[in-house]
Amino acid sequence: MLRFGTVGTSAIMHAAQQAMAQTDGVECRAVYSRDLSRGRAFADSVGVAAVCTDYDALLAREDIDAVYIASPNRFHAEQACRAMRAGKHVIVEKPAAVTIAEVRQMIGTARENGVFFFEAITTLFMPKYLQCRALLPQLGTIRRAELCYGRYSSKYDAYLRGENPNVFNPAMQAGALNDMGVYCVHVAADLFGRPEGVQYAPEFGENGIDLSGKLTLTYPDLTVHIATAKDKNLDSGCRVEGTHGFFAQSGTVHDFGSCTAALDGVEVKIDAPHAENRIIYELSRFRDAIETREEAFFDRMAKQSLTVAEILERAHASVK
Repeated sequence: MLRFGTVGTSAIMHAAQQAMAQTDGVECRAVYSRDLSRGRAFADSVGVAAVCTDYDALLAREDIDAVYIASPNRFHAEQACRAMRAGKHVIVEKPAAVTIAEVRQMIGTARENGVFFFEAITTLFMPKYLQCRALLPQLGTIRRAELCYGRYSSKYDAYLRGENPNVFNPAMQAGALNDMGVYCVHVAADLFGRPEGVQYAPEFGENGIDLSGKLTLTYPDLTVHIATAKDKNLDSGCRVEGTHGFFAQSGTVHDFGSCTAALDGVEVKIDAPHAENRIIYELSRFRDAIETREEAFFDRMAKQSLTVAEILERAHASVK
């Protein structure tokens, strides 16, 4: 049994808690929140008995093997490294960090303490994404790659009222690219690797947060176009076309549900299973890697997180 302590009480952590309850060999033993009443209400809502308001107390618990972190982006690296120094494996919500230095720090801390660190990015583990990805070598020379993920945030009205929710707070390293576009960035990095060029064209809010934007990644023979937004709903999805075929997904990129594909004009069925809770797939994979000490998987995911952090860092630097 892989026993978790969790950090955060957001909607994504609620979904993660549900996934833990539905995943064999995984359970949550304690919830951490700085606010006791909020933590108690959240723990009760997901059926967890213990609540900690002191992070070090959570890390000191002997009945916890791993920590799942879903705090604001700014705190990911510091909280992750503290957990790993306490001998806990770590899963941290995307983006793991928005700078290369912080991701390197997390990877180094994991290796120094004999634990694993994984960035939670559901898209890469969705069965239909994996089925589409397997077609990539058969598509021929890739001519077109477009990804889009934009959704009107549930916190946007509060932002417009002059409030300062974390997901629209520059101090929390939030914004459209870091919170939404990062799913598309992960797909591009996974399919095509490290780009030569990175250019971001954002639309800023009054406080300097990127409400939406267009990201261009250039490769020797390919340009990848990414659009993202938190202030509007976009026609989200993914399309990759080559000289011998394509695959396409419509809808939220993090869920990667509705897909079509063809090779040389012949339809390819994309019929992999699709669970209601998308987090189950990545959680199961992380559980297996931790239980079997799968170093090669850790190395691959660490490289992926480094590539994505570099893209985010270069993207933000490109508009300064």
